[in-house]
Amino acid sequence: MDAYRGIEMTVGNQLGMSDRTDIERVREQVDLVALISEYIPLKQSSREWVGLCPFHDDHKPSMRVVTHKDQDFYKCFSCGATGDCFKFVQNYLQKDFGEALRFLADRVGIELLAAPSEEGISSRSSMRRAMDWASKLYQDALSTTSEGENALSQLHNRGFTDDSITQFSIGVAPDSWTFLTDKLQGTPERIETGLDAGLLKKNEEKNRVYDAFRNRIMFPILDEAGSTIAFGARRLHEEDEPKYLNSPETALFHKSKTLYGYSQARSAIQKESKAIVVEGYTDVIACHQAGITNVVATLGTSLTPDHADKLSRICNEVYLVFDGDTAGQYAADRAIECFFLKNIDVLICVLPEGQDPADLVVDKASFTSCIERAVDALTYKFNRLESTLSQEHTTSGKSQKIDSFLDELVRLGVQHLSSSRKTFIYEQIAILLRIPMEDVQKELKSRRPASSRDKKQEKVSERVQLPKTLSRARQIAEREFLAILLFDPTESSACLRESELTITVDSFLDPIASKIAGYILPKLLAGTLFTMPELITDLDEESENVATTLYFVGQRICNTYESVVYALRMTMSAFLQSIEKQAIADEVKGIHEVKDSEEKTQAAQQAIESIRRQQSARNAS
Repeated sequence: MDAYRGIEMTVGNQLGMSDRTDIERVREQVDLVALISEYIPLKQSSREWVGLCPFHDDHKPSMRVVTHKDQDFYKCFSCGATGDCFKFVQNYLQKDFGEALRFLADRVGIELLAAPSEEGISSRSSMRRAMDWASKLYQDALSTTSEGENALSQLHNRGFTDDSITQFSIGVAPDSWTFLTDKLQGTPERIETGLDAGLLKKNEEKNRVYDAFRNRIMFPILDEAGSTIAFGARRLHEEDEPKYLNSPETALFHKSKTLYGYSQARSAIQKESKAIVVEGYTDVIACHQAGITNVVATLGTSLTPDHADKLSRICNEVYLVFDGDTAGQYAADRAIECFFLKNIDVLICVLPEGQDPADLVVDKASFTSCIERAVDALTYKFNRLESTLSQEHTTSGKSQKIDSFLDELVRLGVQHLSSSRKTFIYEQIAILLRIPMEDVQKELKSRRPASSRDKKQEKVSERVQLPKTLSRARQIAEREFLAILLFDPTESSACLRESELTITVDSFLDPIASKIAGYILPKLLAGTLFTMPELITDLDEESENVATTLYFVGQRICNTYESVVYALRMTMSAFLQSIEKQAIADEVKGIHEVKDSEEKTQAAQQAIESIRRQQSARNAS
């Protein structure tokens, strides 16, 4: 129980409770580019780094990472995702703030000053600690129980070395209903965590809790940070059913988003820009043991769009390895669907009959040769169609199969493919049907469903609703002024404190601009600087999204004027002019609202005097 308590203890509290010093110490030491590059390839572009955004289906690099002037943050210009090192770990690795702080502190070798507290532990954090605890117990059982002796014998007979067993943290669940449960008795909250994590089950009728896994070889399934989130369990005795048993879906584990071996294979996949996808745990382990380390596996499911997204962000080629039987062909078709619109080359590798990767990779050259003979996914589909047509002897039968194939291409989105891929498809269909390519193009276009007419129309018609008193010009003026302050707080602070012109938080009509100004203006006027990571931490999500966008607007404006001081002077002047125009507009509006003619004349005179005073004050400054 003490071991579990030690694992369950959190070492960092939630954001509102954490020691601010710890946060700043860790943030200062984290290299944001190095952190993100471990998961998403980045390329340097001028002073920023760019890459595919991991938070939406990104086909063109739309995420920028800024690291100069202590302004370390990332920003996606497509989906709006933005944040600092903590937010990236929270959102990408699905950790709570306390876990993210501890993860990054361990990464940079900082010992946290804040005392551990159990108050801020989230259920996800508790589950993650419980899974790591269970994994350690299963690994220990491999060398201390009779079931472990049996499991080791089976693993060795499959050709797995002790190094591979250790590398993949393989363990064993003893033949006991209470191997884990006994260690948690008397702690209802931990029993509940075990149930939530899928480690335990409950018999409601008897109100009895028992272990979910018994008498099985345990393969830990890891998240991208290397933490255990689930288990794949293989039977020790052939009479037990089922042969394989996975953890249930939990808050940590989703089969459709997880690939076995991804944590171990990610760096090799990125380095080679190539991933090999197989169908089983033992296939992955055998390939890694043979020195082919860019191999991952699905978890008893077909490939999904989430799998495709994950792989397409870190490599340019994916080799899908399947059996040559009907099930394998169906799995290949399903996989091609998932990758169809991705900007990535997909190749299909069909194994020799009766063999799986674990068998084949015993002779590394044979496996490598098989991979080298892999066929491009589109070629594979056309070969399958050609084979099907050769077995059909009636014209109507062939026509139906061709129609079905063309409809499938339209459904998959052939019209959205790159020009080169689209041309390849048109050429292949033209050759197959012996008709001109132009006719193929017209035929596919005619099959496009009417409902597919761009939803862009809706987006174009959408307009940001502004407060009635806020013109578009005024909003632009406010935000461009803020943009310079955000881009270079040091120069801006000096200029604002020396300027005789006064702009306050009350000068802003745009609600979001007002929030941003409320955060940065008092600091700049007092000579207290801020960083973008601090702003991201302290502002609400909508405001931080606008602020990070404005940072790049400020960069563009300063580059245009080739001077931060001049850019600030010009945007401040535009802002003050917009304030003056707004005041004039309000005065005129007030005159129109007066009904009595004498009162209207008096109001007009007062308005003229007010406008003259504003202009005189502006000219004097």
